[in-house]
Amino acid sequence: MSDSKKIKKLSENLKRVKPLFEKEDAVIRSSFKKTLIATDIHGDFAALEFILEFAEMKNVDSYIFLGDYIDKGQRSVDVLNTLFELKCKLPTNTILLRGNHETRELSTWLEFSEDLAYHPKTLDDANSVFESMPIAAVLNDKIFCVHGCISGNKEETLDDISKKNTMKYLWNDPGAENGLSPSVRGSGIYSVGPDVVENFLEKNNLKVIIRGHTSHTCGTKRWFDGKLISLYSMIHYDSPEIRAAVAIAKEDEIKFYYFRKTASGFEWEDKKKKLKLK
Repeated sequence: MSDSKKIKKLSENLKRVKPLFEKEDAVIRSSFKKTLIATDIHGDFAALEFILEFAEMKNVDSYIFLGDYIDKGQRSVDVLNTLFELKCKLPTNTILLRGNHETRELSTWLEFSEDLAYHPKTLDDANSVFESMPIAAVLNDKIFCVHGCISGNKEETLDDISKKNTMKYLWNDPGAENGLSPSVRGSGIYSVGPDVVENFLEKNNLKVIIRGHTSHTCGTKRWFDGKLISLYSMIHYDSPEIRAAVAIAKEDEIKFYYFRKTASGFEWEDKKKKLKLK
């Protein structure tokens, strides 16, 4: 399919998917039997296809993507078309959260804006759709899914999260020190400490946070005795040492699966990690 046809298709998909996002709350509460969780696809359409084939093989009944669908990779439009069509096909069982790249601050000057350089209306329509996307999801009353992290407000509850007050949820990171620490990412962004995360989970009767936003050469990083898991599903560089990961949540257990890039594409590794939700 030519680039112009892909962009025309994107324009059509934006119109189809926007009403679905507008009906959704900022925090979606859902219960599913077997859910794939992936994040930070960043325009890597081949990786997305690989992940979706794996999800079908594993017979998942639902999907949660944690944002950052665009930029960095070469096929942001294809990624959006595929995920928006999945959302239209399975609107309740497909949850697409907003990432920090789904903001005008980034989407209008990085690779995605170059893809749509001659289609300014489609770029504007895409950002309007991004602004209507949910910010977080609570899966099976236990797992808090978000792109960045929590805000760090000690009194924060799920009801405090809105589609208009998004920056900290899209940009914050976990940090080793208690409380909030200034982030190297910039002004108004923070590293959130273990005490803040533990308070948030306890206050909202949750077990774990799964977030994206930060690349890891091993695909995942475990924080705060497993109370927060950082996940990354894209491989930026061609190196046999770098891993990406996805998760499958089922009942009281989350399994993490790892894959690497090869000369012919991608391949799954035998190893996987489990997290029991006590």
